Amino acid sequence: MRVINQATLIRYLSVMNNGEIDFFLGSGASAQAGIPTGGTMIWDFKRELYCTENSVSKDLFKDLNAEITRKKLQNYFEFQGGHPALWAPEEYAHYFELCHPTAIARERYILSKVNDISPSIGHLCLGNLFIKKKVVNIWTTNFDELVEAGIKTLVPHHSFNVYSSANKSVAPSNALSSVIKLHGDYRYDHIKNTPTELQRLEASMQKAFSVSLVNKGLVVVGYSGSDESIMSIFEAGMINSDFLKYGLIWTIPEGVQLSDRLSALMERVCQVNENSGIVQIQGFDKFMHSIYATQISKNDVIENLWKDYAHRKLPISFQIAPNTNFTKLNAFESTSFPSCMVFDTDISSWKQLREVIGDSRIIAALYASRIYCFDETDEINRVFDYHVKSQIEQERVSNRILYCTDSIYIGMLYSIIKKVLISEFGMIEFRRNKYYDPTVSRRDYDLHCLIYEAIEISLSVYKGKIYLNTVPTVFVTDYGGNTFERFENQRRINSAMSKLYNGQYNEKLKFWNLLFSKNRPFSFSYKSFSLSFNKVPISSGGVSRVQSWPTKTCYRFSEPEMQFSVTDISKRSVNQLKGISKYAPLDCSYYTQQTHRPSIELAIISPQEQIRKLLNHLSKLNQPALPRNPNDGFLTQYSGFDAVFKRGLSIPAENNTTKVFLYSQSRTSNMNEVDYSNGLKRTIDRLAGQNNFDIAVIYIPTVFSRFRENHLTDFNLHDAIKLYATDKSVKVQFIEERSIDYYDQCKVMWGLSTSLYAKATGILWQPVTMNKETAFVGVSYAISKSKGTCIGCSQLFDSTGTGIRLLLRKIDDPGFWGRNPYMKSDEARSMMSTLRDQYYKYDSTNPLRRIVVHKTTPFTQEEIKGFTQALEGIDDIELLQIQEYASWRAIRYDTIDFKRDPARFAIHRGTAMPLDDDCFLLWTHGCIQHNDLSGIGHNYYKGGRGIPSPLLVKRFYGKASGDVLVNEILMLSKMNWNSGDSLYKQLPVTLDFAKVLSRMSKQDEAIYNKPYDFRYFM
Repeated sequence: MRVINQATLIRYLSVMNNGEIDFFLGSGASAQAGIPTGGTMIWDFKRELYCTENSVSKDLFKDLNAEITRKKLQNYFEFQGGHPALWAPEEYAHYFELCHPTAIARERYILSKVNDISPSIGHLCLGNLFIKKKVVNIWTTNFDELVEAGIKTLVPHHSFNVYSSANKSVAPSNALSSVIKLHGDYRYDHIKNTPTELQRLEASMQKAFSVSLVNKGLVVVGYSGSDESIMSIFEAGMINSDFLKYGLIWTIPEGVQLSDRLSALMERVCQVNENSGIVQIQGFDKFMHSIYATQISKNDVIENLWKDYAHRKLPISFQIAPNTNFTKLNAFESTSFPSCMVFDTDISSWKQLREVIGDSRIIAALYASRIYCFDETDEINRVFDYHVKSQIEQERVSNRILYCTDSIYIGMLYSIIKKVLISEFGMIEFRRNKYYDPTVSRRDYDLHCLIYEAIEISLSVYKGKIYLNTVPTVFVTDYGGNTFERFENQRRINSAMSKLYNGQYNEKLKFWNLLFSKNRPFSFSYKSFSLSFNKVPISSGGVSRVQSWPTKTCYRFSEPEMQFSVTDISKRSVNQLKGISKYAPLDCSYYTQQTHRPSIELAIISPQEQIRKLLNHLSKLNQPALPRNPNDGFLTQYSGFDAVFKRGLSIPAENNTTKVFLYSQSRTSNMNEVDYSNGLKRTIDRLAGQNNFDIAVIYIPTVFSRFRENHLTDFNLHDAIKLYATDKSVKVQFIEERSIDYYDQCKVMWGLSTSLYAKATGILWQPVTMNKETAFVGVSYAISKSKGTCIGCSQLFDSTGTGIRLLLRKIDDPGFWGRNPYMKSDEARSMMSTLRDQYYKYDSTNPLRRIVVHKTTPFTQEEIKGFTQALEGIDDIELLQIQEYASWRAIRYDTIDFKRDPARFAIHRGTAMPLDDDCFLLWTHGCIQHNDLSGIGHNYYKGGRGIPSPLLVKRFYGKASGDVLVNEILMLSKMNWNSGDSLYKQLPVTLDFAKVLSRMSKQDEAIYNKPYDFRYFM
């Protein structure tokens, strides 16, 4: 059998005359638009039959593509007997008729799947070939109208024929291009689904199909060859040498095997026709866009549809009432900022610019072959001399430069501030934009260091104003004035700052505010160039405000509740641990009657010398434990695994050689990290051949801490073993000795037990409020300097925030925005197309109307184009940058009277503050007042110390309200099941997990372009 690569096929199509090659589409061509394939429908029928016959919720088998789902369903029907074998061609018709016995029920089922679905980018690209008459006939077994909709999207009034059993008298002709529906059109026909219906094709349709393919070529996409009526025509036609004269080219998805019948057909065809062969593709959308990309003339709609910002990107608005309590910020609004002296130059690089400036004090920057300066004309001429290639003019900075990420203008303003702080205030810069006063220090005997008061300066631009954020911090040295090692230095700074409470932080802000503005304007000036701010910090809410005070609006959102039953919505709680203790995990509600569920079986890999310590620790999972701090607010009593999760946990005995794998700690101590890793891999290989456990526990004693990582090679033991085990379908739980020795074993048991339960395919909880037609994606990047590679990392989550798939993709040609890598449009389109395909394989029965993509860095135009083109047909695409470390801080008041003292506790979690039409701040870390935590009127503050920083959220695409965006982010911050001992994480799970995945992607064990089941990485 001949195998043709995709590039060869595309070249072949490009040289063929118009109309010589037809296309044939099966259900796989509609899959990425959201219409399930025949294969997916088979599993949907099996799920429906199983769940109705056993009175369980379909949520039990939500992931239709999961091996465990398919195995359980298939075993059920094989035990019953009387059904076709797995993957048999007659499965589709058999299970369809069994699930929906009447014709009207089958038609209603199909209608529910194909109605109100929009064409994907692949259909638009095929439509373009059709309109240009490169392809004049499109044959399909599909019932939907995606092909027609794709054509009409490009040219609404384009004329063509739609041929089906309803109008079979109209035959395809070269005069009028045709779309021919061999199994019927759901809008007009009796569609074919049962064994009897699929075995016959109307005589006129059969004749039209066989006659039209004489002296033609045919490209088959998304079709498995399972219909007798279609396959028999191919087989019978081969006796005519002119039948498919220009080749039968059958595309198949990568990794898919041909059926025996199709393989025999293609063997025969390839022997008699050199133009025929098999082509592996990565999906219909990618394949069709690859063909489109080679076209010399492009289609304006395909090229520009993604630019429809007027309808696809709207200002962020909030619907809830603003918070009326007074809130003060650490930000000051500009009253004026300087113009620049500008001239053309022949200086071509920043390195050359720095050489020309030399020791002069001039402030200058290079942008688009022009120099922007803060200095007098004579000094500019003196310093730049012959590099001045035009008249020097004074210009107000353009918005293009002002709002640019890493704006050169903002960098110049930082330079002015630096000059003033050093020369006028006598401060010393110890890190970029961080300054301390060397004249005032105090000894901290707990931290054994000298502490200097310090300030971090940050500038940003919103709505034509420049904002100055002053972030109090400290500078530390030992008693002799020497600085500490980096990590030790940061530990002392964090410890010193975490001791501050709301009121104390307010006093520090007042100190710096007074220092900068007492008896002087609040401005920073260099010669005649001055940056000035309002002396009054920005605030929100309150009464008796002075009209000139700069103002922002604050909104306060409620803490998201999690639900623990799909049938009883009253089983809900803000506190996940209290909810799960009271109601049991969510998946227990999938059963309408009490059902015995098998215990979760553990296997163990451990040093021989440590096994008893580990077994003792694991045994605590089946015992109650109380929190060390009874007033924690979140942490509640752990009642034992079976009592909490309504499912047993089986821990093997030390002498169980089929589940416990021991090795010598003393002999291992002489190994290096690679040898140790290889030893663990060999044990995982042994486990992979067994079927007697759910999760492998790997114990790492403290004496092996040196095996954890090697910064020179990017090696990370945890990541390398996780990736290796994932490829072997082994789920791994690492346990380190420090967790065994941790002072609060109740917290440890909650974290470990929820992780084990989730890895064993358990569903712990889901949000009460969610849009079931929404999916979430997290995108991140990793750069391996040792390997010289850039990797794109993406994670796919369903509407509940439950992880579905992970995808690692090596980026062949990354772009860089500053130091941040990004994908070019082709890479971005390909990655997002794969994720979209994976979502529909996960559960194509649930419509997907909205996709939300989170990223920590800005979205480039290339990424926006690629992502949105891959998601074409989905009405609402949201692209959000979520920046973790914003320099804004807020001082909370529990009153509308700003003259009162600030509150004792930090700002409320769920506080949001718009900065402009595209950006808002969101405090995902902060205080919560709720009965399920510390009680109404009492503050629960995770960690109990420090002043929280908000997330900075910026929209690049999308149209949801601010209320929706905030509630989604807050909800997703509570969906990291790998941190079940914590009420929330600061980042949504889409990005919190991205950091781990980025690190993992650098390992040698990483497999690129292969979708992973999310649970293997927990």
